[in-house]
Amino acid sequence: MTSPRITFYSGSQLDNPACGGPTPSRNSMIAAVKKGGAFACGDHIRISHKNKHIKVKVVDYCESCSDRAVDLTPGAFAKLASLDTGIITGARMSLD
Repeated sequence: MTSPRITFYSGSQLDNPACGGPTPSRNSMIAAVKKGGAFACGDHIRISHKNKHIKVKVVDYCESCSDRAVDLTPGAFAKLASLDTGIITGARMSLD
């Protein structure tokens, strides 16, 4: 999958992840994706953007996400770009 739209979510949006398990913190390396999309609960996704690379685990679903979108925690997003950026485009994602 190339050129996804990457955003972040936090606060009460992190509560009760759809895939089960504990509520992640804002610094957890987790992601929310579209249910029925390219990735599913428990998948590990490698995301690369401008020579920065992270690995996140899918623990939640994002109601407003398209097939080519992913929501990260602020901590995971910040490893790729400043939170002030808000949206990352031009990244690459793949199963890890």
